[in-house]
Amino acid sequence: MITIENLTKFYGNNRAVNDISFTINDNEILGFLGPNGAGKSTTMNMIAGYLPMSGGKVTICGDDITENPVKAKRNIGYLPEIPPVYPDMKVREYLDF
Repeated sequence: MITIENLTKFYGNNRAVNDISFTINDNEILGFLGPNGAGKSTTMNMIAGYLPMSGGKVTICGDDITENPVKAKRNIGYLPEIPPVYPDMKVREYLDF
C-alpha cells in the first residue's frame, strides 16, 4: 500500500504539486493524467524518493520514504520515461540490474 498525505513541492515560489493526498491499495493500478507541467513526474519522483518534498508524507508498505528510504524503496519499482542510467538497457535488464 502507498499512502500520500498532503504532498507539496515548491520550486522557489512556484508550486509544482499542491497538497495532494491519495492511497493506492494492494493490487490496484493508478494512472496520472494531465497536461505538461501538471506535476505528474514531480509527484512520481517524490514518491520514489528521487526528489525531496517540500511538505507532506509518503509511506510505502508502512515505511516513511524520508525516515526509512531503503526499506520503503525495497517495496517499489520505478522506471521513469527517460531512464537515468543506460538507455540501451531493456526493462528486464533494469530489473535484473
